[in-house]
Amino acid sequence: MADTLPATAFLTLLDARLAAALGPPPRWLYPDPVDILVLALLSARTEDEAALAAIRVLRVRFPHWDALADADPAVIERLVGRTTWPDRKTLHLQESLRALRAERGRLELDFLAGLPVPAASAWLQRLPGVGPKTAASVLLFSRLHMRALPVSTGHHRVVKRLRLISRRATAEAAHDPLLAILPEAWDAARIERHHWLVKRLGKDCCTDRQPRCWRCPVRDLCPSRGRIRPSPPHRIRQLDLPLLGPLRPDPAMGAGTGAAGTLAGRRHRAVAEPSPQHVVLG
Repeated sequence: MADTLPATAFLTLLDARLAAALGPPPRWLYPDPVDILVLALLSARTEDEAALAAIRVLRVRFPHWDALADADPAVIERLVGRTTWPDRKTLHLQESLRALRAERGRLELDFLAGLPVPAASAWLQRLPGVGPKTAASVLLFSRLHMRALPVSTGHHRVVKRLRLISRRATAEAAHDPLLAILPEAWDAARIERHHWLVKRLGKDCCTDRQPRCWRCPVRDLCPSRGRIRPSPPHRIRQLDLPLLGPLRPDPAMGAGTGAAGTLAGRRHRAVAEPSPQHVVLG
């Protein structure tokens, strides 16, 4: 059916079938776009739970992102050690925040609301470490709530198997073609729901190494069903936690704001007491 229906009609049918099978997405919060910038940089090739835990730990240690931009990189790398490539993410976090501050004079992105979506996305991608997915996440999931479509690893896998894009297309290259075939009537909220549905399908059924085609609610629409060979496991660098020894206060944070006790204790408190500012990406 993917080969006989126009792409937009097929996508509309797919969305309706997934909505009937998976139900409504969780309630969304729309925080400051700089918060989503930090979260999106942490979430690259990382489970949402690990990225959310990391941003909560960072918020406990650095109540203001200016302090994160100026902190010791070794401290940040340990705090985000459960994400993939923590060393690379530490570099991108600090470089992007410093570049934003140098360009705007402070850490703020609300001015993007006055730009067209392509221009806003292009501006964000000038920041170090920011690609199409991170830019689209900032535009869609923050209080900017603009018409953008982030293409995560799972989303990319699903649309390739459904042949909505070329099987050779990278996730970065898939953003513009997928946004182009979305129905014009879909606003940001509708795109947000679609993103959650496809991502949920990729996590629950259309997995990387061993897809569960037998339980997929849209298997009759999929030209790849039963034809996917399991892929070998891959290793991704992560730090071992908890770390030994106390986490000393950062002098740049001022009196009374440093962390006390072990990193494991900090991480437990951060996960147990999530800030209402942060959005769950699904």
